[in-house]
Amino acid sequence: GMMGPGRGGMMGPGRGGMMGAQPGPPPAGTPVPRATPGGSATVSYREDIQPIFNRSCVNCHGGQAGLYLDSYDHVMAGSARGPVVIPGDPQASELVRRITGASQPRMPLNGPALPAVDMKAIESWIAEGAPNN
Repeated sequence: GMMGPGRGGMMGPGRGGMMGAQPGPPPAGTPVPRATPGGSATVSYREDIQPIFNRSCVNCHGGQAGLYLDSYDHVMAGSARGPVVIPGDPQASELVRRITGASQPRMPLNGPALPAVDMKAIESWIAEGAPNN
């Protein structure tokens, strides 16, 4: 019967000092909305997407680098390694993975990342099925 008293002396109020410091965790992996709020729900390849490529991509991807981004047909044809656009699935599209840095090296290779609004337009266009519009 050597049932001594249970040693529970360390049950004090553990004040960590970090109470209320965090505003809350950022929403990880929130899905991209399929329609752009406040704008038209449809992204136009001709008016929205090609100008982005012309501005940021065709310096290299207009004859070099094995991928042409100078026309819809070339974009959909992809590179020697396979398609870069998976209609309806931006997250699986190498084009999106490159501009967001999910696939390395990030594109554009020798310049700043695309503006977030450009990335969103490309993602929305692919999510809508990458139409030739």
